[in-house]
Amino acid sequence: MPDELKTAQTNEEENNPSVDGNAADNQQDTEKENEAEFTDTSEQGGEQKPQPPKKEEPSQSREQNSENARRRREAERKQELKAAREQAIIETLGGKNPFTGEEMKDSADVEEYLTMKEIETKGGDPLADFSKFHKAKEKERIAKQTREETEKEWYRKDYDDFATKHPEVDINTLLQDKQFQSFASGKVGTLPLSEIYEGFVGLVAEYEKKARQIAKQTLANSKASPGALSSPNGADSGFFTKEQVQKMTQEEVHKNYDKIRASMRKWK
Repeated sequence: MPDELKTAQTNEEENNPSVDGNAADNQQDTEKENEAEFTDTSEQGGEQKPQPPKKEEPSQSREQNSENARRRREAERKQELKAAREQAIIETLGGKNPFTGEEMKDSADVEEYLTMKEIETKGGDPLADFSKFHKAKEKERIAKQTREETEKEWYRKDYDDFATKHPEVDINTLLQDKQFQSFASGKVGTLPLSEIYEGFVGLVAEYEKKARQIAKQTLANSKASPGALSSPNGADSGFFTKEQVQKMTQEEVHKNYDKIRASMRKWK
């Protein structure tokens, strides 16, 4: 290439550095796209495999969402009431703990004051007995928490045991059944749920058995009972019973005399 052309090309590149730079960048981007597009096919022998769709988490039921929202609103309302109560206590006391003279600013300060007030109510010294009282209260809190955790664990194991013994029963539906609630009152938490359920099933079966027996006996009695006197001619059986005749009027007896005589032969 002649020197003049080289010089002109050099000047043009210096004056327009974006020309070759953009071209190089565009070429690099194109190569990256091609590489991304054919990476899987080159490794799989030219055959691109479709990616499986991502699994979507099952959405909660409308009832569950509504219950969760209700619980959140309830928790927020309790928190608001607690904050308003604490602020009212601080304002009523003029911002100072009357037992210590210290400034009250937050929930911890209010809790300290209420504890001292409780000690005073029980005849103790709010300052001297505070530490001992606080320790006793903390032990009581820990004991209560332990009992609750033990109870939760008992219920969890009990429900698991029930699900194993009665997989055909929906435990939530069972616990909402009004008849079961009445039967299980005072037993849940004391006896295993499976034992309560089996007792309930046995009781229901016994009631149903007695109901069938009563219905069967009622049907048998209705078939064995004499026909109504509204049909004094005895069309149902062709004869009258002694009781039917005794309830007839003189006119009915005279009208059905022959059939009554025939019926009397069958009386014992």
